[in-house]
Formats: sequence, C-alpha cells, structure tokens
Amino acid sequence: MKTKSLFPKRQSLRLIQWPTEREVEAVSARLARMVKVGIRSEAKGNYFAGDLACQIHEIIQATDELLKKSQVLKRKARGH
Repeated sequence: MKTKSLFPKRQSLRLIQWPTEREVEAVSARLARMVKVGIRSEAKGNYFAGDLACQIHEIIQATDELLKKSQVLKRKARGH
C-alpha cells in the first residue's frame, strides 16, 4: 500500500521550502492518531509500542526546542 506523502513537491521561487499550515496540521493529526493506536496496542500487551512512545516524546521535545528558537527569532526581529 502506497501512502501519500505529507510534503508533496511544490514549485516555488523561495529558496527555503517551508511546510504549509495544512501540512503541519496533518502531521499533528497523524501523531495524535499514532498515540491512540500505541495506547491500544500497549493495552493489548504489545510492549513494542513503548518504542513508539519514546519517539513521539522525542518529537515533542524537538518541537519545544524549535518553539524556543522561534521566540528568540521573534525577539531579534523586534530589536530586543
């Protein structure tokens, strides 16, 4: 089964290819579903789901670090 890419190729004049808001929201929704599936799998005795939980925690921590960096960029843009 072929899955659709979350980030389809886009043509743009920008050098940096930023994800769209829709793409970010789609990733968030998929992560939320993965958490639900992981919880159900663990409840059924599949303790390999713990690896999934660890990876999702890493994604959350990385996202938190990105949010902190974006705050620094906002302050710099305002001249603080």
